[in-house]
Amino acid sequence: MKAPAEASSVSGAKAPIAPARVAAFHILQRVQTTAAHSDDLLHTPAVHLLSPEDRNLTHTLVMGVLRWQLYLDAVLRPMLQRPDAEGHPAALLALRMGLFQLLFLDRIPAHAALNESVELARANGAAHAAGMVNALLRRALRERPDPAAPKRTSLAVALTPAEQAHPEWLLSRWRTHLGHAAARLAADYDQAEPPGSALFAPDPALPQIDDGSRLVAELAAAARPGARRILDCCAAPGGKTAVLAARHPDAELVATDNNPKRLDGLRKRMDRSSATAHVKTLLADMTATPEDPLLRSDFDLILCDAPCSGTGTLGRNPEIRHRLREADVARQAERQRAILRGALDLLAPGGRAVYSTCSLEPEENEQVVRAVCDEKPGLRVLAPEVLLANLPALQEGAADSLRKTLLPGALRTIPGVQPCDGFFAVVLEWA
Repeated sequence: MKAPAEASSVSGAKAPIAPARVAAFHILQRVQTTAAHSDDLLHTPAVHLLSPEDRNLTHTLVMGVLRWQLYLDAVLRPMLQRPDAEGHPAALLALRMGLFQLLFLDRIPAHAALNESVELARANGAAHAAGMVNALLRRALRERPDPAAPKRTSLAVALTPAEQAHPEWLLSRWRTHLGHAAARLAADYDQAEPPGSALFAPDPALPQIDDGSRLVAELAAAARPGARRILDCCAAPGGKTAVLAARHPDAELVATDNNPKRLDGLRKRMDRSSATAHVKTLLADMTATPEDPLLRSDFDLILCDAPCSGTGTLGRNPEIRHRLREADVARQAERQRAILRGALDLLAPGGRAVYSTCSLEPEENEQVVRAVCDEKPGLRVLAPEVLLANLPALQEGAADSLRKTLLPGALRTIPGVQPCDGFFAVVLEWA
């Protein structure tokens, strides 16, 4: 393990801080103050320079604090003399890191979690709050709040800590749209590292992506056997594109994205493998009239995996729960309708399109499809049960699991009900 970093105490003396805690603190700070994503920050050269042990601890601290932040704050708030007062951001972050270690990481010595959290506050502009950090963490250590104990909130029901770790407005929506049992399963699922493949048998020819993402890609690939021209719009980072390329190796496959940086990453990913080197990448906005000759109205298969709130991926992208607001859902839906309209304008007669999101919110899913179908006479939704029976490489029992959460005309996964991210997908075709 590398030598610990050092932080100056109030007196000027040097106190050691483990490199993993320093790295985690600064990543969490950036997630809190910028639009940066935790996954990107955990794969920077600076993190790769850490020892394997420190990289693992950095990942555990970053993802754990983000997943449990709302619960940690709920534990800390009653301990504060002025619970509604704005504290120093560095002190609050040090408190969250320390409390997470004390409550959830049994192999971390309590003195290390406590002392180094105090030093992190001192080293990052909150020396005046170091005593408060020390006192609150020592109190938490004495009282040891039980992470398994339910607590009553304004939702008028006893919530588990996992449910408390989600915004109340979001949990309330899930209880309404998914039911109480499924909402609790989804909340529990979001608090742990996502599992490996469980719905599908591993396939070395395909990229390693979440089962929910693979489900959408396999559904799209199976929707139109023998497709000649395929469009994958909003395609970055390209995992689903790679599955489409593997299932339709002889088709002309065009992958678009409206973000130049994301498109460049997609292009590089496609160029790394001979199986995807034939994919044509294109900067394009599906809400605008296409100008490139590649975007002709003769695609017989289109995958429209629309940008969304991402509420089905909170286990993988925990910062979403801290950034998303309820009003954002309606704004996303407006954009999604425009993207789907633009994609369908490029669908050939007799062609099929798959609309999908990684959201659990009906405004972004069935309501988008219903609105666009109302605008476009002759567009119909295919029964997903038929396509589900033809999906390749499903593990035994996976089809039965997927049938539990089918919606009328749509395939849906719910985290915790299925062992994967939450996705929605519907197959459309011109009648």
